[in-house]
Amino acid sequence: MFDLTPFRKNELDRLRKDLFGDVFDRMNQLFDPKDGATSFLDSFKLDVRDQDGQYVIEAEMPGIKKDNIHIRYDKDYLILSVDQREEKEEDKDYVYRERRVTSMQRSLYLPNVKEDAIKAKLSDGVLHLTVPKADDGSSTRTIEIEE
Repeated sequence: MFDLTPFRKNELDRLRKDLFGDVFDRMNQLFDPKDGATSFLDSFKLDVRDQDGQYVIEAEMPGIKKDNIHIRYDKDYLILSVDQREEKEEDKDYVYRERRVTSMQRSLYLPNVKEDAIKAKLSDGVLHLTVPKADDGSSTRTIEIEE
């Protein structure tokens, strides 16, 4: 007969480190950063719908000022970027004070759109964009075979 001995937490941690090194620790830092660091998952959330001949995009940007949002359409990509820095006040009474720096960018591949008709509106922390589709100009025609 044999006997099973349960592993204790510290034994499992040692076994995990022996087998995988610090890979899980580094992955943990990416998904759950400490000390004010930002992870690669920190970005604004996007919803994109294809609706009535246009793309309707909603990007959640709470606390972001309109002047710090930049939108451009370049080579079939709609690029949304945010660069916001909290300004430092010249008040010397603080013992400790933190400021936030926010910099994010998302790119969407949206071919065949009417670039001049793209509209954007910021309302209640949500950026609403309408991107009308262009007529792709494709048509079907029959090609005659010469004799």
